[in-house]
Amino acid sequence: MRDRRESGQVAVETAIVLPMFVFLILGTLQLGMMHQARLMTKYAAYKAVRAGALHNANVKQMESAAIAVLLPLISSSSGGGGETIKAIESATDFQMKFAWASKNKMMDAGGLKYADVTICGPLRDEMGATSGELDFDNPSKITSTGDWAQSQRSKLRIQVTFNYRLPIPFADMVIYNIARKKEMPFVLRLGNGTDTKEYVTDREMLGSAGKYDAAAQNSVYILPIRATYTMRMQSNFYLGANPLPDTNKCVFSFETLQ
Repeated sequence: MRDRRESGQVAVETAIVLPMFVFLILGTLQLGMMHQARLMTKYAAYKAVRAGALHNANVKQMESAAIAVLLPLISSSSGGGGETIKAIESATDFQMKFAWASKNKMMDAGGLKYADVTICGPLRDEMGATSGELDFDNPSKITSTGDWAQSQRSKLRIQVTFNYRLPIPFADMVIYNIARKKEMPFVLRLGNGTDTKEYVTDREMLGSAGKYDAAAQNSVYILPIRATYTMRMQSNFYLGANPLPDTNKCVFSFETLQ
């Protein structure tokens, strides 16, 4: 009878500890990959703003440049909630993977982009013009307003958002829920579970990041990783073909995503 009780106690303890132990291992792997993605996103922002500086602040050109850098980290759904990352070991591998990634649209995640480029500045009113061509190397032709610094007249400021698909099973769900401040499964929670005031309800979340939560419902867990970069223009602004934004839409927190 004593052995049976001890055996039952071991089974209960294992059921409690095992999920946390598995998450410790898988979560460490996932966090390491997220750190790599963060570093790559910073480099992607540099390559993107350089492409914009050379190609008249063209957003599509900037997004293509960012995807080329982030390509080794871009994954696709393999079915059953898993993610597959195709390795790039040759120029042919790069060409084949870039062919579908350059479309920059996740069909299984509500149309989210792999790499989303937002122009932080200059803004349209800061440039003092709404159309036509502006010489990047002739600041005297650009009328500044407000307190906009003179040195910023011909600089392109962008933000790259890498919508990173978490590829490690189980860890992806837990890390996503932690980042989104969603209530965790009971087996992974500490405490008695009666205090729920700290959690944000699903209804409140859908208004700010609905596409991310909708993808999570289909076991596709995506976290945005952002980086910004500034570079002096090396080609003229063409405000008709590549309109500048009216307001700065760059974001610096998960909750303000649309």
